[in-house]
Amino acid sequence: MKSIAYLVPYFGKLPVGFKMWLLSCAANETIDWILLTDDRTEYNYPNNVKVHYCTYDSIKERIQNNFDFPIVISKPWKLCDFRPAYGEIFSDELKTYDYWGHCDMDLIFGDIRAFITDEILEKYDKIGFQGHSVIYRNTPEVNQRYRNQVENAPNYKDVFTSGDGKFFDEVGICEIYDALEIPYYKETNFAHLDRFTTSFYLLYLPEDDGYKNNRQVFTWENGKIIRNYLDGTNVKREEYMYIHLFSRPISFKAKTYSKDIIYAIYPDVVKEIEKDKLNYKFIKKHGTCSTLHFYAKVAWFYRKKITVGKLAFYLRKKANLAVKRGFN
Repeated sequence: MKSIAYLVPYFGKLPVGFKMWLLSCAANETIDWILLTDDRTEYNYPNNVKVHYCTYDSIKERIQNNFDFPIVISKPWKLCDFRPAYGEIFSDELKTYDYWGHCDMDLIFGDIRAFITDEILEKYDKIGFQGHSVIYRNTPEVNQRYRNQVENAPNYKDVFTSGDGKFFDEVGICEIYDALEIPYYKETNFAHLDRFTTSFYLLYLPEDDGYKNNRQVFTWENGKIIRNYLDGTNVKREEYMYIHLFSRPISFKAKTYSKDIIYAIYPDVVKEIEKDKLNYKFIKKHGTCSTLHFYAKVAWFYRKKITVGKLAFYLRKKANLAVKRGFN
């Protein structure tokens, strides 16, 4: 089995859904996560989540030491642009692994190995096309590939010296692979949610599957992420590698976090559920939530990031789009 480690820097207070994220990591016992953080809150860390306490400034200094030009990391979110370079920057932590990756913390993982098999790992240098989860082959050639300067792709020096977010971890690095004609794994085996809809809406969904977005509730059960959606009055189920909550303002209401518990994940809540209650009526009811309540949570969640005017404009746009998509 190929060894894999995700490298995850996170500074400031760990997110509200961290316990659920941690539980989903723990269920993937054959994969490691290396968490670099300055939050020393006590958590029940599993053996495969290895915590390295450090400061934000020390990480910025370490990244700077990898380059012979002055970099710019004005805010912690700017670290995302440096993700394709983690194989070089954090080579000491990653040197014992066959593959390394980066991921967001607003994910709930399912059974990763059920989707990312050794056959896929052997075939591709890069697995994934979205910044919320990408895995790379851990070789010097692959780890320095972000340095390639090719036509129609961003120059890493321009990205690393800019104070703006350039989406280098998903758009830029993919453009480099495309320009070099190096194939990478692009299957949509994850549930990527629209962040501002009162019902879950999966992006990257085939047009013919659009009806599945009308009412759906996800569950985490036995280490797997299951999509439970309505097909008429029938409940259908599909498994995904992970669900990306995409910074939705979700309340985590579970009292305990355990591998033996089933958790329901619906538009504004994560909480325990008994499996026999996951039926048509439950999904019909909880597949959507109060518009007023949800957008009030959105406004509070993003209060420091955007102006009221921008928020109102964006939410009106999203509300109109939701109607066009057929939510009821």
